[in-house]
Amino acid sequence: MSAAAGWLGILSAGWLTSRALSCLIQPKKKWWCRLGFLVLCAVLISTIIYIGDLVNLSLAMAVFLTGIWVVCEGSGWKKLSVGVMFASVVSAFAGLFDNCIADVIYYGFGVEYIPHWVGRISFALLLYLVMRTHRLEQDFELSEALWKLILLLAVPPLGIVVSLVLLKPPYYQTGHTFIADGVVFLMVIFLFTGLLLALSVLERQQRLEQESALAEHNRKYYEAMEQQQFEIRRLRHDLSNHLQVILSLSGDERERYIQGLLDHEAFTQVTSYCGDGAVNVVVTAKESLMRQRHIRFYVKMDIPKELPFEKADICGMLANALDNAAEGCQNLPEELREVQLEARAGKGIFAVSVKNPCMHKLDIEDGKLPKTTKKDKGNHGLGLKSIQKTVQKYGGQMEIEQEEQRFHLFFYLPV
Repeated sequence: MSAAAGWLGILSAGWLTSRALSCLIQPKKKWWCRLGFLVLCAVLISTIIYIGDLVNLSLAMAVFLTGIWVVCEGSGWKKLSVGVMFASVVSAFAGLFDNCIADVIYYGFGVEYIPHWVGRISFALLLYLVMRTHRLEQDFELSEALWKLILLLAVPPLGIVVSLVLLKPPYYQTGHTFIADGVVFLMVIFLFTGLLLALSVLERQQRLEQESALAEHNRKYYEAMEQQQFEIRRLRHDLSNHLQVILSLSGDERERYIQGLLDHEAFTQVTSYCGDGAVNVVVTAKESLMRQRHIRFYVKMDIPKELPFEKADICGMLANALDNAAEGCQNLPEELREVQLEARAGKGIFAVSVKNPCMHKLDIEDGKLPKTTKKDKGNHGLGLKSIQKTVQKYGGQMEIEQEEQRFHLFFYLPV
């Protein structure tokens, strides 16, 4: 019965530890990665660490850090930094419990033995509760320079634990110094808390910068549409001047001048696809773009009146979705280029569906956006993020899927 309770306690502590670690880094979606993630956390939290023992801590660290590198998502610097951070705090508590707390219980209360998994479960639960309050977004990723800085700050706490455990002689040679050792282990836990707060601040700052960039992205779309409308009004206002010029020309010059005017976007009639003016302007502009790129563009809309959203948000969502669809078609043979747009507002929902062919397999996972294939990743890949942020702003949902070499973007907002 005691052995079964021990194994159950170890598994429970490992599961809680994995839940805590998943607040910082995620395992890959494959089943063996998820299982390996749980096993690694169980191994780390259940390792007995005595001062002077050269084996347990060394093996646990090597297995844990190597495993995290293999089974987790993210850049190499992220996996290494988070792994070192987490290994230091868990090992510090293990050392604190096995060398200090156990001695205090024995000498202070006369209890000869307390199962080590009891303390592990308590610490894992506390760690999970703390980590949950500082949970990072699943796609959180710092720059390489910042992850190197975090790693640089995370190495000293781990070095303190390793030095104390591996370099100090065991108690039976030096006597009991659990108060001094306990202070050192607690210091490592305190340093981990500081690093965790630093990561939370960096994540919050990055999120604010990203939201600002996406808002600027949408604003530029809207300003471009407004500028286009201004040019239309200006050119039509100058129509009398153009007519006078035409009268003064003759022959081929007149035909070329007239053709130049007809090709100007100001003389492109805004098609009334629906009852929302901003939607009509965006779709008309993108229909012209599709025609220039020899892309068949099919539109089906049922929006009887103005939508109750900010015009910049409407322009940003539709323009980004159609620009991405057009870019997805640009390298395909002309006979395959096709974009389908469907939008409907009714029964309290505004829903949009955009479909386009996509010949290469995209890495689409639940809750994540496909990565941009462009080399300049810093300035590209904002389109889908912008749509996602705007959809979340209004309490909606966005879905992405790829079936039979077709990319499908769907999102809806409550009206």
